[in-house]
Amino acid sequence: NKVEKYNLGGKSDDAVLPMSESNQTLSDTSIEVKDGQTIMKFTKIMKEAGEIEITPGDNTFLWAYGLSDVLGYHGFTSKSPFELNLSSEAGEEPSKEAAVPAAPTSASVPDESAPSDELMVGDEVCITGYVMDNYCIYSTGDPGVLLDDQSVTTLENPELHSFYCLLDVGVCYKSGFQVLGEKNPDTGLHCPGFELDDTDAVLKVARALGKKGKCTTCTGEEDVNPEFGYRATIKGKVKALGDGSNSAAGPPTLTDIQVLDESVGCDGAPTIPPLCKAEAATKDCSKEMCDNQLSPDYLLRYQINVPDGTTADVCDGCTISMEMIYSGDAWVSVAFSTDGQMIGSEAVIGLPGDNKVEKYNLGGKSDSAVLPMPESQQTLSDTSIEFNGEQTIMKFTKIMKEAGEIEISSADNTFLWAHGLSDVLGYHSQNRASIALNLSSGASETVAVPNKSAWLAHGIMAFFAWGVFVPFAVQSSLLRDLLPKGPLWYKLHRGLNSTAFAFFAVVFVIAVAFTSKEGATHFNNKHQKMGLAMFIMAAFQVSGGLFRPHVPEEGQEKSLVRKSWEVGHRVLGVTLLACGFWQMREGIALYAIKYSVSESGEGSLGIAYWVWIGIMTALIILGGGYFKLRSTDSSDD
Repeated sequence: NKVEKYNLGGKSDDAVLPMSESNQTLSDTSIEVKDGQTIMKFTKIMKEAGEIEITPGDNTFLWAYGLSDVLGYHGFTSKSPFELNLSSEAGEEPSKEAAVPAAPTSASVPDESAPSDELMVGDEVCITGYVMDNYCIYSTGDPGVLLDDQSVTTLENPELHSFYCLLDVGVCYKSGFQVLGEKNPDTGLHCPGFELDDTDAVLKVARALGKKGKCTTCTGEEDVNPEFGYRATIKGKVKALGDGSNSAAGPPTLTDIQVLDESVGCDGAPTIPPLCKAEAATKDCSKEMCDNQLSPDYLLRYQINVPDGTTADVCDGCTISMEMIYSGDAWVSVAFSTDGQMIGSEAVIGLPGDNKVEKYNLGGKSDSAVLPMPESQQTLSDTSIEFNGEQTIMKFTKIMKEAGEIEISSADNTFLWAHGLSDVLGYHSQNRASIALNLSSGASETVAVPNKSAWLAHGIMAFFAWGVFVPFAVQSSLLRDLLPKGPLWYKLHRGLNSTAFAFFAVVFVIAVAFTSKEGATHFNNKHQKMGLAMFIMAAFQVSGGLFRPHVPEEGQEKSLVRKSWEVGHRVLGVTLLACGFWQMREGIALYAIKYSVSESGEGSLGIAYWVWIGIMTALIILGGGYFKLRSTDSSDD
């Protein structure tokens, strides 16, 4: 039952020490737990010799509370600095840079004079929304992404968050949960809602609802039990208002929570979280430059130039001034599209090495298909590009409506961006994406690259063909001494090879069909050319197996044709297998580039792939070598 002044000499417990007795000048001190709240009161002299002065004007305060009533670590989210002007009149808007958090004191209990829409400590809250862990909101980047699918922005698509990540992964559920507010149509993001102070209550209800499988702690057995996007109705009482920051300390915290099925809903209107009410300052993109952070190291800035006699909605004669700023030395570009695909789009590309900014037609994915437009269409103005030692900066102004070109609208557009690996125009690797951008509001979202399922099926079937069936077919021949005597090894060899070729034929058809669908050039890159060569070789190999020279009768010598066929069959088989191993790894790299798989994700899959291929290769080489030597030794005996 103590309220005292302390010197904060460090972050460890032994560095937080009470001031000397002569400095303990507080009066009217008390501390008690009442109705679930800890209430501390005191009166302090504002100007004390040798101490930090408290002014009637602006002050910087810090607040914190512990995890128990014993002085110790306050937890990551249970502390924050804030700015407070002690002379501000009641009702004055607090600083947006450091909003004042509400301490759980009796003064915060609502009364009849309080505005009905102002949330206060002790208020009853009901809200239905997505439940999300703090780790995936705040600790995976800015903006945060889902830990189990880093191509998804957490607050943009919480419906894609798996129950496995939410409830099984320790770093996620141990970070605490919050229920999100509704999606803001202007930003395309859900706003942070309410922190939930009872993690166990969320885990109990969510694990009972989730489908058992990948989520190992879930217990739902029915097909209707969800695996993604946990939604619930949450009822509780406001424990603290939060500080408004972009952290777990930002949203208000609820205590005494009930975690209910989302179908329960709220008896009246659901509570709107304070952070959902806060309106971000909006820019007029026809009067000042608006920013869009395309990637961590690539920024788009633009302004619509509206001439007199028209409006931003009609925009007759409008131009758009753009700046592309890349952290590095490389060619940069922005393209205008009708479908989010590279082929058929039109781009502005800047080459710092040549000091050129020009308009290009994107006729294909090869360098030779990316060509400058004719001189008559090079209508850009105010062009410049430079590398200042840290950044490549391209600037230009473009007419938004040009005859025979893709129109740029003052509203919704589909743009593509890319930058190179050097200042020479060439392959951009993973450094590209498609975005939908509303030039007036600034709202944007990444446009999904199409046909993902088809190319995923292409890769999986190729792996089974060349990573499983063909290696097993080879092993059934080389390790036949491990099998029962008789034709079993041959039946396995033939059956596995036939299955592999059937899979490979489907893989080949998928590749040709979807390359045509996407308007790309056939057999253009190394992967495509190798695929064609392998398909031709595999067809010869299968045909050779079907029409092979017969094995001579016992006691007869093999004919020259038979011996030649056996050598050719083995050499072509080994060649195909080696090509298949290379082809699959190249396919993983191309898929990662096409669908922006993270480097860590691609690297992990690559390691797992080579481990498997290493095992298959070791069985073929070591096992085959062992039985070959044993067979030689037996013949010598």
